[in-house]
Parts: sequence; C-alpha cells; structure tokens
Amino acid sequence: MNRFDSFLKAPTWFSGLLLAILVAACSQVGSDQNAGQTAALSSEPPRGTEQSFAVLGGSTVTNTGTSVITGNLGVNPGTAVTGFPPGIVTGVTHAADAESLQAQTDTTVMYDNVAGQACTSDLTGQDLGGKSLVPGVYCFSSSAGLTGQLTLDAAGVADAVWVFQTASTLTTASNSSVLLINGANPCNVFWKVGSSATLGTNSAFVGTLLALTSITLTTGANVSGRVLARNGAVTLDSNTITVPVCDVPVSSIPPTLDKSFSPGTINPGGVSTLTITLGNANDTPANLAGPLIDALPSGLVVVPGSVSTTCIETPRPLSGWFIVDTASVGLTAEGLIPANGSCTVTAEVTAAAAGTYVNTLPAGALQTDHGNNAGPAVATLTVL
Repeated sequence: MNRFDSFLKAPTWFSGLLLAILVAACSQVGSDQNAGQTAALSSEPPRGTEQSFAVLGGSTVTNTGTSVITGNLGVNPGTAVTGFPPGIVTGVTHAADAESLQAQTDTTVMYDNVAGQACTSDLTGQDLGGKSLVPGVYCFSSSAGLTGQLTLDAAGVADAVWVFQTASTLTTASNSSVLLINGANPCNVFWKVGSSATLGTNSAFVGTLLALTSITLTTGANVSGRVLARNGAVTLDSNTITVPVCDVPVSSIPPTLDKSFSPGTINPGGVSTLTITLGNANDTPANLAGPLIDALPSGLVVVPGSVSTTCIETPRPLSGWFIVDTASVGLTAEGLIPANGSCTVTAEVTAAAAGTYVNTLPAGALQTDHGNNAGPAVATLTVL
C-alpha cells in the first residue's frame, strides 16, 4: 500500500484535517502574495511646483502663535495671509501670483491622481490608530480618524508608497502620531481628503495632505510634509510644517558666504561688530548640513553676550543654538538659510593689542543641501 492509498483509507476526520491544513497554507501564500501586490498597486503621483510649498491655501492662510513654515507659503485664488509675524516662513510667500496659481494647478493634478488610484484595502469605519500598514491604497467611503499611533512599515522596500483616500473628512486626535519604520519615507505618503482635515493638538502627522476644502492645524500640531488646501482656508496655531528634504528640487546654485567688521578700525579695547552673511539664491531654503564655525585670529575675542543670529533653527526657533565662545562664533547643523534670501550671525569683538587681524572662513566652510560656498569669506580688522 503506497502513501496515497493510505491517505485515501484514513479516517474521514483525519483526511479533513489534512485538507484544512493544506487550504490554510495555500491561503497564507495567497495572503503574502496579495501583500506584495498591495505595495505594487500604490503609485507615486506626479509632482510639480507644489513640492516647494509647505502650506498652500485656496481662500486664506491664517496663523496664531509662533508657527514655523519650512518651505514656501501660498494662497490662490484668495489673497489673504495673516499672522506672519509672529509666524515664520523660511521660504517665499506667494499671494495670488503666478507661482501660487501654478502650485494650485499642480496640486489639483496630484489630488486627482491620488483620488483615482484603485483601492486595495477598504478601512471604512475603522480607526487608523494602532494599525501597522504596508504600502497600499487605503480607502474610506466616508470619514477617517486617527487616535493613537499609526505605523507605516516599508519592510525595506525602496520607494514604498502609501495612499489614503477619504470621501469626506480626516480628523486626528490630540497627541496622535504617524510613525515611519523600515525605510518608509515621508515623501511617499499621500492623503486625499474629500472635504476638510483637522489635525489634533500636539499631534505629529506625516505626508502630503491634499484637501478639497480646508485644513486646520490645532495648537502644537506638527507636519513632516505639506498641507495643501484646494478651495478653502488653511488655519494654523503654533505649528511646525517642514517640507521633507527629499522632495525639495535639487538646485545647482551653491550658497554664498561673506563677512565684514564695522567699524573696520578701532583702538585697543574698542569694539567692532563682526557680521557673517549666509546667502541662498535658490527657491527653497538651504539647510545646513554641518556646523559653521568661525575661529577668530589670536588676540581677537568675542564680547560676552553679544552673539546673535537671524538664521532659523529647525524645527522651531530656540535660544542658544548658535555657538558662543570667546575665540569663535558660528551655527550648529540645525539651521537654515531662507529661500532667495540671506541670514546673518553677528558678534561684537575686541582686541587688547594693536595689529591687523585677518579673519577668514575658507571655501567649503558653509555646508548645505544646496552645496557649499565656492570661495572664502575674508574680513580685516585694524587695531591702532
């Protein structure tokens, strides 16, 4: 009797058990295959000029408190942008101009693409909190909510994409968060909202938020990505919104570095103001990729308490992030230079002995994601 005959003559219950095990194994294989198909069925939408915008509103953009927008801010067809200052925009503000109009046009293209991707998993009626999701297209026939933590797991897959589609609203609870693991990239997370979105107090959100109507960020809500409202308002309150560096178009224009002493001649014990100017000719902010430290010539010292900067620390301004030392001044690696602009580091300096003090920052001293300064920055202080 061979093994197949033995199987046929086995008790019915045993044959049924073996069959059930085989079916379960096949089902698991199919499930694993479907997971791979889910990752393949979500795709990156076309990108345009909206990529440089951290915030884009349709009617208005309003802010309360010390929000920090790392990237451009725009509104179109509306014209009103209020609350800056006290809010800070590191990029360029575009109100009802050609740039904001093109950004809205490109936002519509992206919105339509995200809305049109085929749903691979219907989560209608389920809260996103507590879930760990592989790449895919997740849809809600009405509203969607997030309470607690949502984990997006790329499982090491390069360029993994997540698409979320809600027919109406998206609401995240206070202190909720989106966590990226195993190579997940904030550049590849997209949220299409059929009406309006509200991000809860002190929540941490990730991805490009595309709302047909309006977007409201309550106090302390932070976004690694961008908030783009097609028709309505964007309302902010002490928020941090940072465009992921991976999405910022690469520019070939390196930063510039300059310095000066004013006055250029002092008496021993006198005081001159050293100004280091960091320039950026790109349409996106230049993020420092390393510390900028200016070692002063021997004998030239910093007046205590005199160092200050107009450069911006990310994610939000904090005191004391620049270098304060009797023999050097500079910035940490957490700063940025505004788009199409400049910022400065200033310090009062003095020398007890007469002489000529040549202060040099070499080429390459200013390291940013747009490149490094091509030439040295040199200034001379004469002490008579």
